Amino acid sequence: MTITAEWLASSCAHETTEVEVSRLEITAGPDRGVTHEIARSPFVVGTSEAADVRLSDPSVSRLHCELSRAGSKHRVVDLGSRNGAWAGTVRLHDGEVAEGTHLRLGNTTLVVQPAFFRLPRTVWRAGDSFGPLVGRSRVMQELFALLARIGASREPVLVRGETGTGKELVARALHDALDRPRAPFVVVDGGALARSLAEAELFGHAKGAFTGAGSDREGAFERARGGTLFLDEIGDVPIEVQPKLLRALEDGTVQRLGEGQRRKVSVRVVAATHRPLHRMVNEGSFREDLYYRLSVLEVTLPPLRDRTGDVELLASRFLDEIAPSDAELRGRLLAAMSQAATYRWPGNVRELRNFVRRFALLGGVPLPQGADGGALEDAPTDLSFHDAKRHVVEAFERRYLRRLLDECGGSVKDSAARAGLSRPHLSELLGRLGMRAR
Repeated sequence: MTITAEWLASSCAHETTEVEVSRLEITAGPDRGVTHEIARSPFVVGTSEAADVRLSDPSVSRLHCELSRAGSKHRVVDLGSRNGAWAGTVRLHDGEVAEGTHLRLGNTTLVVQPAFFRLPRTVWRAGDSFGPLVGRSRVMQELFALLARIGASREPVLVRGETGTGKELVARALHDALDRPRAPFVVVDGGALARSLAEAELFGHAKGAFTGAGSDREGAFERARGGTLFLDEIGDVPIEVQPKLLRALEDGTVQRLGEGQRRKVSVRVVAATHRPLHRMVNEGSFREDLYYRLSVLEVTLPPLRDRTGDVELLASRFLDEIAPSDAELRGRLLAAMSQAATYRWPGNVRELRNFVRRFALLGGVPLPQGADGGALEDAPTDLSFHDAKRHVVEAFERRYLRRLLDECGGSVKDSAARAGLSRPHLSELLGRLGMRAR
């Protein structure tokens, strides 16, 4: 796959269609009377230049809250703001509000309602894949059209998405789109960078720069010269290294540890994260200027539960990699996928791939726990009503909290914010259930 003018013309169509946008009207505060119409979802409200809706109210945090369309409602996620996001007397950490609800952010009040406009958009016409990415769901087809538009650019790209959604595949698809099959594709896992060696790993070092540096060594930027550098879990890159990372993105040069001169490198950077970078900016653990530079081109990879119709397609493709000619096994696998139609696949595409591998290698395995529709265990009738109810509620709490912690990377703080609980309350629940965060 190479993105050329001819390829774009054959793969994408441009049409004008009616799309839903969010109309945000400021009803109180310094910006009263201003209206914003936002086609992007989710979008961030705050006073920072990096915010999609920028307010001038000094009582509003730089990246205050994130809003996203959810049918006729809007989901509001507080990003660790100073004054919170309020609907009436209720403080919202992560919740949905009906259209027309007045939200208070600091001294500003705003109301968000859906609106419909006829806008131009790019429609994907090249089937159910984009490089290694596969999907025929509406959200994936829209993603393919977006990747086609930005694929030939050399600008950095920020890929957001839950763990297991396939963020590295987005980076590989963009790398392949530049028609550089022999160019290097270098992966750096931010979560695995030792704080003391992070600078040397990214930018290289000279001989004798530190104890153990027995020779000159190229860093990841130099090793990726002419190709793509994939920075996985960018939110875990140490804060003291982030200014040098920003400069490398800004001027395309790096300086090895222990050297005085800067070296020119031509690299496309694709960064990925499942962490809430907006919240980290407010907390001071991620630089705002680096976030602003990375998020010019932003891609959100949807979780598998939102990819209607893609599970069977993906399962079939994964089986092709292992047993492409086993029709009987394929039939049993597709029957299992049909039985698990309501399962939410909390581990996303990675969980599905691993399930298909086990299924193929062992000739069939039980469905994941909860794949029968996610119903709770039947209430035991040999107990009293109140004891049976406690049994069912505890089963729910265990499943909910286990999935919540998994999706939040084991962070009690992030899990509490997402669940709308205080950290002490969540810690108390985990202790009562005998559960521990990683």
